Amino acid sequence: MRIPRPLPWREGALLAAAIGGGAWLGLRQAGDADAPPADARAATLAFGPGAGVATLTVRTAEGRVTPLRALGEPAVVMVVSRTCGVCKEALRDFGGLAAGRALPRLWLVTLEGAEHGAPMLAQAGVRGAVLAGPVTPDAEALFTFQIQGTPTFVALDAAGQVQHVLPGYPGRAAMAGWVAVMRGERDAL
Repeated sequence: MRIPRPLPWREGALLAAAIGGGAWLGLRQAGDADAPPADARAATLAFGPGAGVATLTVRTAEGRVTPLRALGEPAVVMVVSRTCGVCKEALRDFGGLAAGRALPRLWLVTLEGAEHGAPMLAQAGVRGAVLAGPVTPDAEALFTFQIQGTPTFVALDAAGQVQHVLPGYPGRAAMAGWVAVMRGERDAL
């Protein structure tokens, strides 16, 4: 039996680049009849500080495909995963800080899809939030690579421009200003 020799670093690097390029092409060309146009997929990559949120597209719980932005008013986007314990803790704290009032300026973007956000909000006692998720499975993968982890919070101004990005959850006291924006009591952090 012959033992295979390890690849020299140049051949290994070339192989890794070929596999990565193939995976990228597979994601880029995968899709179905209701997949967004290529420019919407590319726009998903623009998620980050300073990026116009109008370039991101999500599917709401009602099935509407829409730009992820506040239409004429500030908002807070919270990107979560249904398996994230810290996300659930943050939502419980938001429910407590809201004191029974609706949070109409909170966009809860669940990586697994909008329908997975509803039970999270119900368990946390949060009401009035907009539920959304990635438009397609390949958009889900792109969202995952564009954030530093869940939860990630993004504060938007009235024009839909990113004002603040906060990866992680710093605790209830630090988020009081964010909740005031979610309730519509403040326009900025």
